[in-house]
Amino acid sequence: MKPTALFVALGILALVAGCATQAPEPEVVEAQAQPAPEPVEPAPEPVKERPFAPDTLYSLMVAELAGHQQRFDIALSNYVQQAYETRDLGVVARAARIARFMEEHRAALEMSVLWVELEPGNNEARVLAASELAEAGRLNEAFAHAEYLLAKGNPLLLQTVAAFAGKGTDIEREQLLAGLQALEASHADQQPLWMALALTYQQQGQFEPALAAVAKAVALEPDSNQAQALQARLRYQSGDQVGALRQMAVLVDTSPEDQRLRLQYARLLASTDLEKAAEQFEVLLADHPGDVDLQLSLGLIRFEQQRFDEAEVLFAELLDVERRRSTAHYYLARIAQEQRDYQSALNHYLKVEIGPDFMPALVQTLEILVAAGELEPAHTRMEAVRAKVPQTHERLYALEAEILAKYGHLDAAEQVLTQGLTQLPESTQLLYSRALVNERRDMIDLAERDLRRVIRFEPNNATALNALGYTLADRTERYQEAYELIKQAHLLKPDDAAIIDSLGWVQYRLGNYAEAILRLREALKLYPDPEIAAHLGEVLWVTGQQQEALEVWQAGIELNPRNSIIPNAMKRLGAEPADE
Repeated sequence: MKPTALFVALGILALVAGCATQAPEPEVVEAQAQPAPEPVEPAPEPVKERPFAPDTLYSLMVAELAGHQQRFDIALSNYVQQAYETRDLGVVARAARIARFMEEHRAALEMSVLWVELEPGNNEARVLAASELAEAGRLNEAFAHAEYLLAKGNPLLLQTVAAFAGKGTDIEREQLLAGLQALEASHADQQPLWMALALTYQQQGQFEPALAAVAKAVALEPDSNQAQALQARLRYQSGDQVGALRQMAVLVDTSPEDQRLRLQYARLLASTDLEKAAEQFEVLLADHPGDVDLQLSLGLIRFEQQRFDEAEVLFAELLDVERRRSTAHYYLARIAQEQRDYQSALNHYLKVEIGPDFMPALVQTLEILVAAGELEPAHTRMEAVRAKVPQTHERLYALEAEILAKYGHLDAAEQVLTQGLTQLPESTQLLYSRALVNERRDMIDLAERDLRRVIRFEPNNATALNALGYTLADRTERYQEAYELIKQAHLLKPDDAAIIDSLGWVQYRLGNYAEAILRLREALKLYPDPEIAAHLGEVLWVTGQQQEALEVWQAGIELNPRNSIIPNAMKRLGAEPADE
């Protein structure tokens, strides 16, 4: 629907007459995830007319004029205000419809609930209220409206509510499931009930009962593509990917015009067969050449396939689409970066606006600049971002320092963290990060000072306790003090592999070799990691178990061939590498 058609489609209130008139005839409002039920009751009786106050009349006239000028924000604001002030049925209904059209969910929820309060028997009001309540995660309230319409012979809203079950809490989902189960005996012939049960079980991760419920839905309506598509998705999620894809392929072949079905098939294929998924998206795009979401999906697939020339064309066309422009810039930057055209990559990354792709783009911008030694431009960019989104200062200072440290610019990283701490002196995240940087700078006293500040602010911070204990064990001879700190961290997090590794390492420093080996084996089993392997190998080597030490080291090197900690340990101990 074109925006200006809103005020034609919804009808004009008789404002010139200056009175409230009969509420508009109930109309069908489309509920997300499931078509809304048709009204089953006759139109309500006319409400008693009463004059509007001059201020109200003026406000509503302004709203109508604003709507015709596509200033729907003004129209909605005025209607909502007057709905609360007048509680006039016509005004409330119109406010609810405008809010739903604009996808202003808070206003749509408030207005639809008020509409139901004023006119409990209006099906459209019930549908809209249930849809908005469900979308807001208020499942129990939404279900009450669905039950009402079920009693009137219209069960479709059950499915709509269940489709939003994931937005509710665990308790609310359990209550919704219990409510649906209570309807099984009395409404076993209602296909939407079984669909609702299947959807709710699905969102609870209970695939066996979900499959049983959807099987009943399919049995009741064997020609329902929607039921069969849900059945295929459930089969896929429960592990039967081959059967699910086969079922979807048959559905698409028998209903080639069903675009929603083909889209679901394409999305399932994207997890297992990118080329077949791309074929389905190409069919969809051929039928809907202006659909930017389909184009984006196809572009992402081509990107994953490293077919960058095709992906670049698709993303470049999205630069003219405002809501997809940032994503297009992000992936065009990724393509340029893959092709080592770093200047083009930077140009695109810098055009990514605040949104889902902003932080990944910022990280890549820093990676490119810092890797090239362009520290000043990198810092200038971060300062600009911090000025733009001041609420993320802590995270952004930590990010900048992390990337600087990654490329060995430790002094610059320390300066950034110190700058951050002048603004956020009690930030445990920045204090902890600076401690790690200072440890790498061999500034052990400074590292200890910051870690002790973290522990003072957060006495049960197991990560900080462990970091301080490990630093003392590894870089000083204060082994007993280190052991007490690590033991305290272990009590807080007994299953943490990093802490168990530290516990083994400090036992080694204390000369308790058997206990050290026991702890280090435990840590390596919990989390295979080169650093833990380096520690275990060293203890094994110095205790005469040199062949096993070489085997442990070799396995650790295979975990990450680029990690230098094991080769450095072997060189320090004069160990020979294991035979190839």
